[in-house]
Amino acid sequence: MINKILIANRGEIACRIIRTCNRLGIATVGIYAPNDRNSLHVKLADETYCIGPGEMGTGYLNGEDILEIALKTNSDAIHPGYGFLSENHDFAQMCSNKNIIFIGPSPEVIKAMGLKNEAKTIMAEAGIPVIKGFNPQDQDYASFLELAEKVGYPVMLKAVAGGGGRGMRVVESENEMSESIDSAKRESLSSFGNDTLLIEKYVNSARHIEVQIIGDNYGNVTHLFERECSLQRRHQKVIEEAPAPSLQQVTRDKLFEAAIIGGKAIGYCGVGTFEFLVDPDGHFWFLEMNTRIQVEHPVTEFITGLDIVELQIRVARDEQLPENLNTIKARGHAIEARLYLENPDFTPSFGKLYHLELPEEDKNLRIDRGVIEGDEVSLNYDPMIAKLIGYGSTRDQALEVIHNGLRSLKIGGPATNEDFLLSLINNPHVRSGEFDTKFIETNIEELSPRQDVSNQLLAISAYALMIKSDFSGKGHSPWFDNSGWKLGALLGREIKLRFNNRIWNFVLQGNILSLREDDLSFLVEGEWTGLRDFHGKIDQVEFFLEIYSDQDDFTVFTFDQKLRLKRISEFQETRRLNNQSGTLTSPMPGVIVTVLVNKGQEITEGESLLVLEAMKTEHVIRAPHAGIVKEMFFSLGDQVSEGVELLTIQK
Repeated sequence: MINKILIANRGEIACRIIRTCNRLGIATVGIYAPNDRNSLHVKLADETYCIGPGEMGTGYLNGEDILEIALKTNSDAIHPGYGFLSENHDFAQMCSNKNIIFIGPSPEVIKAMGLKNEAKTIMAEAGIPVIKGFNPQDQDYASFLELAEKVGYPVMLKAVAGGGGRGMRVVESENEMSESIDSAKRESLSSFGNDTLLIEKYVNSARHIEVQIIGDNYGNVTHLFERECSLQRRHQKVIEEAPAPSLQQVTRDKLFEAAIIGGKAIGYCGVGTFEFLVDPDGHFWFLEMNTRIQVEHPVTEFITGLDIVELQIRVARDEQLPENLNTIKARGHAIEARLYLENPDFTPSFGKLYHLELPEEDKNLRIDRGVIEGDEVSLNYDPMIAKLIGYGSTRDQALEVIHNGLRSLKIGGPATNEDFLLSLINNPHVRSGEFDTKFIETNIEELSPRQDVSNQLLAISAYALMIKSDFSGKGHSPWFDNSGWKLGALLGREIKLRFNNRIWNFVLQGNILSLREDDLSFLVEGEWTGLRDFHGKIDQVEFFLEIYSDQDDFTVFTFDQKLRLKRISEFQETRRLNNQSGTLTSPMPGVIVTVLVNKGQEITEGESLLVLEAMKTEHVIRAPHAGIVKEMFFSLGDQVSEGVELLTIQK
């Protein structure tokens, strides 16, 4: 029997598992790192325990400490979720040694499928097509270069123990090989504790289709249909759906057959996913098998009516698969959109969610989330904060549910990808189901959301902030007045706001608001009608604004637009002007993992200068122009904040 489960994870997947456990009457034990002590999964679990003294989330990878908590709490089983220890065969074996059920397949199967080269060998022997690739014993530059010539460019470097898009690099030519190897190895070691890479042929114009399977301890293996996962950025999925659009039924049936053959070949018990690349002619190749629950499992749940977490638990307690599982029909269409905290260039965004308003759930819209309003989102974890899953009897209906859900989001705080998601699902090619894994990369300019915000909307927003009585936070004392008041002078106020990578300098005198650099003036009036609500007019055009803030950060909502604004202090303006003279600043918080230049070195425009790691993903900082590295303000291993000076380049 399983009466109590320890959830060895955090965020939305921990919350998701708790929901099923509550319905089944199973007690839950949550774990948390110190910087997660106020997280939603901690509030929802029946019992919670802190793991690890560090603030970097390493406790979620400490199998010994997690097992100690499981034993102390008399937990019958551990559910690993996805990521962290979910595909760690050593941890699964440790659970078995302590007579604690690991909710997943056996350690032997996890090990075999976790090492991609071994998994390919097993599947090839079972008669499943695999992509030509190699796992060099010598993991040096020369070996990879020799194999790349043998396979033929472009090639893909992959972490043998990886997943989730991490530790992967597409290499187009020999010139990119050295940097790609180093970067993939660092990212793989950081994410999985193993930096071994394999190299394989990169297939162009392919789609990423996966098949959900489930097996039990009695030799039964069946499929729960397929999912389309081709819409990706940085090799990480953004939109997933079931069933896959534009997939020929004959190809679909062959994929199901291959997944079941593969599952039976390894004696699979539990929930797992076979991932395939499918070309335009219907040829397919085995990519990898994930021996865990997937982020995108809700789309399968929508079209089958099943609870996949419940199936995991039932199989883990040695139940046979339900007899009717083979006869279940896929009904309707489901689409999942991953809501990430990230900037328009896909770099992670961090900070406080000072306002979070998600759409109401109903029978056609599901929200899986791991955050609540007021949460401080850390750079230590994946930037996904929620998933919107929409269902309809047709694909168009499901797309409309997602569209409406995204439009009703109101998030104040770090930048999110909601506008990008809207642009993506409304693209004609996506609407028609005509896309492959390179679609986002090759159409990024067209897909990138453009905020066509009028000067009037920016100006009325600035005016609202300038007249808010508690704007300075220090009451009405003249000693703290920020209006620019001087004896005998016309009352004036000034505010500098950052929006769309530009500083907007507004000056208010009486009811005339001027935008200095553009030599524009507006006639303004208005008042705050509530704590967050402002009603105003600018040149007789009426605006109703809803404004949320946290210190100098503001998010402004109208009925159809959203602005993220940041007030700029005089100190910040001075630093910005210095930056324009050659100082390069960090675009995000992170850790310096590689330094590629030295003081005094001559560099070219676009040259790689250093590598910053944030949320287990590496980001290369490149030179904005040619010059000489004059000063360096950091060292290898330093943790830097967003906006901190990194180095100075003299033209």
